Amino acid sequence: MPTYRLTIEYDGSKFAGWQVQASARTVQGVLLDALREATGEREIDLQGAGRTDAGVHALAQVASLRCRSTLDLGRLLAALERGLPADLAVLSLTSAPRSFHARHDATARAYRYQLARRRSAFGKRVTWWVGDLDVRRMTTAAGAFVGRHDFAAFAKRAQDAESTLVEVERCEVAEAGSLVAVRLVASHFLWAQVRRMVGALVMVGRGEAKPADVARWLDGTVAPPPLAAPAAGLFLEAVRYPGEPWELAPLAPIGVPS
Repeated sequence: MPTYRLTIEYDGSKFAGWQVQASARTVQGVLLDALREATGEREIDLQGAGRTDAGVHALAQVASLRCRSTLDLGRLLAALERGLPADLAVLSLTSAPRSFHARHDATARAYRYQLARRRSAFGKRVTWWVGDLDVRRMTTAAGAFVGRHDFAAFAKRAQDAESTLVEVERCEVAEAGSLVAVRLVASHFLWAQVRRMVGALVMVGRGEAKPADVARWLDGTVAPPPLAAPAAGLFLEAVRYPGEPWELAPLAPIGVPS
């Protein structure tokens, strides 16, 4: 079966996540319906690199598409541009090796989170308004997350995961205009891990926890704060594959005035 690669952007506010659900609007479900309508194909396999949760956005989600027919990619992309809803866009559509699988072949995912220090009329969909934060304390705490650790304490339903060991390549905190942005990069993340890590960093930034607490949370000495960041501020930023350039853009505000 021919295989194709899609890069997808979406506003997750009105989606119940990526994965198809019988009675909910999902990114995968809406995209499958549009692909079937545009191609006439019924047997389509569409797999995403990251199964984003309800309300989570994507700047460059990657998906692999398999179907029986050889597709006219220019015509298909034009049809998708006309037929997809306003909160979902296919940025690119290319042929891929037959063995390409968006999730299994990925070597890293990058997520970013936007924290608002001031209230904004435009910010509800894409930020978490938390007020003032000590960015220096958060940066120190973020550094303690980098490396190979057991993140069971930061995962939802950790008992269902094959392993709770995750190697975090990068955990960065930066001021981005009026926002504080957090960027996390790892080969994979456990369910709710990113949002709980951000919640913990916010506790540190508010002075309600210490940067040194991160080590105790990770080794199980002390339970981490239960605070999980809302989905609205989270973006799947990029997906890395072997042999491809990997350069993340500077952290800048998305969807709100700077």
